[in-house]
Amino acid sequence: MELNESQLKATNHQGSHLLVLAGAGTGKTRTIISRGSFLIEKGVSPARILILTFTKKAAFEILSRIEFSTNTNHNKPLSSTFHSWCNKLIFNYPNLFGTKSYTVIDQADQIGLMKIICGNKNVVFNKIQIKPKSIIDIFSYARNTRKNLTDSIAHKLFNNDINEDTKKTIEELRLILEELIKAYVKKKENRKYLDYDDILIIVAQRLNKDSLAREKICGLYDHILIDEFQDTNPLQWALLRPFLGYSKLFCVGDDAQSIYGFRGADFKNIHLFKERVVDSDIIRLSYNYRSTQEILDLSNWLLSKSKLNYDKKLMSNRGKGNKPKLISFSDSWVEGRWIGDKIIENLGDGKNYSDHLILSRSQFYTSQLQAVFIEKGIPYVVYGGMKFLESAHIRDYLSVLRIVNNFKDEIAWVRFLTLWEGIGNVTASKYISNIIDLDDITEVLNHLKLIGDSKIQRVIAIIEKTYNLQRNLSECLKNLYHSIEETLKSKYDADWNEKRSKDFPIIIELGANFKSLNEFINECVIDDPTSINNAPNFKVASLERSSGHDKVVISTIHSAKGLEASECFVLNVSPGSFPIKWTLDKEDEVEEERRVLYVALTRAKDNLYITRNNNAFSAVKDEVETYFLNELNTELVDLEFQKLVNDKMGGDIAEDNNEFDTLDGMDFS
Repeated sequence: MELNESQLKATNHQGSHLLVLAGAGTGKTRTIISRGSFLIEKGVSPARILILTFTKKAAFEILSRIEFSTNTNHNKPLSSTFHSWCNKLIFNYPNLFGTKSYTVIDQADQIGLMKIICGNKNVVFNKIQIKPKSIIDIFSYARNTRKNLTDSIAHKLFNNDINEDTKKTIEELRLILEELIKAYVKKKENRKYLDYDDILIIVAQRLNKDSLAREKICGLYDHILIDEFQDTNPLQWALLRPFLGYSKLFCVGDDAQSIYGFRGADFKNIHLFKERVVDSDIIRLSYNYRSTQEILDLSNWLLSKSKLNYDKKLMSNRGKGNKPKLISFSDSWVEGRWIGDKIIENLGDGKNYSDHLILSRSQFYTSQLQAVFIEKGIPYVVYGGMKFLESAHIRDYLSVLRIVNNFKDEIAWVRFLTLWEGIGNVTASKYISNIIDLDDITEVLNHLKLIGDSKIQRVIAIIEKTYNLQRNLSECLKNLYHSIEETLKSKYDADWNEKRSKDFPIIIELGANFKSLNEFINECVIDDPTSINNAPNFKVASLERSSGHDKVVISTIHSAKGLEASECFVLNVSPGSFPIKWTLDKEDEVEEERRVLYVALTRAKDNLYITRNNNAFSAVKDEVETYFLNELNTELVDLEFQKLVNDKMGGDIAEDNNEFDTLDGMDFS
């Protein structure tokens, strides 16, 4: 693997701890792979190396390339997401962490629990309506940022707009929400549920407080390699801190791509690295392998306008190319039609659909664009939508497995019981209230057998057969599907044959690769194993459920990490959108907005098209000064391109160019 000077220096680092500041497109993945290979070649046991990532796809890519580079097929490093790694620790050391026979619940289940606690209605206070989902979000934000509930309410509900009135409201709200959250925590404990945050917190607290646990777990690894370090939050840092005395940290990240503050990510983990980590070094990667220099010039310029010192100037190894194009549209329909026509034109020049990437702040904004693509017959795939295992028919199927794994799983009981005609929520609740506090699943089934209702007898038979087959997971999953296939087909009749039925061979094949039912269920919830093709330990040849791979990718910017394309369109870069209006008087939030745009711009390889909406300038004139592209000039963007677009679309593009002339000093005439 050929490395440049900075990558080689990072790979061969001989000190204790290292932060690799890797700018966009500078080969951070290549560097972390090279580091792992270097350590193994120098005699470090692969089993003593831990690689932590934020996606299963990244974990698999890094591990597979290290395996290929070093020919380590059997004894290999552990490459995992933070949550999956902590779940494995909890599963492997149940006595150490005080957890047995638990079920991991996802956000939908968390919201379901909170709805029950709230009486299936929103919390209303002072004309403020707070949805159960918002309460879950507030609690999760508090735990991940390690902030108190007051500050978390201020951030999540009031965008930190604090005055005397809101202070009083927040304090009164805190008392209400605190009681609801306590009830939620108690409900989880009673039902043996762990949510996503619990998985990290249980491990972090034990390692920070218990010296014996620290010695046992931290002593497992000599080297910890961490990808996308800028996305770590205070809770994840608390999880990593105990390892400083046992392992050498090799952290790769880019402070300019820290864009998940709304989830609690704190780019100070990078900015304060030298202060927090004694005997640490920093190496910068600035040589970009993705984009042409013109695209990087615009990206560098965007960072240079910040009050923060990113100290970053990317240089392209690809040389010069085309200037980015800045195009103004009268509305999103006109914008969508032009983009569709441009893609079709590019196909005539030898491009593929997959050479095109559309980036937007939200999927909602792309609805007109998607309608245009359908009209023009342009195939596309949307990133940032529902995961495979979040779909209703799969959740119905998994509910049986969850009951067998944890018979106190009230959510799973409700879902499975109400799947059957004649059993509604009231009847299901009656059954559940009589069995949920029994001692084991055998006692539960025996109790249900005493009920004379024929419908419940079929339910018992399915659960009992699944329970008896669980040690042969492959056979268990097949049998379960055949047992409930007709019921699912009846429920989802409209798209059963076309869509839903095709998912079950996939999940059955995936399950065959797990050692136990508990591991299968919890790993599926934590890391959707169908999110990538050829996932580790999964022998599914392809998880694509639609034909063909040549498609335009439409993605939110927050789902765009790892994406790149020859032709990249960044939509609606307008005042009020970049930055979002509510952030304008908040310096930290504005800077995160700048980083969001930076991530979008640096996805482009050859051609970058930035669109914006005329009406946005008229609507938010007072805020135009903070519009990120306000000071652009002809050295950075191709302004003549607007004329070509106007001519082609019959003057339908920009209805008010004079407005732009005044604001930006640009001449479109």
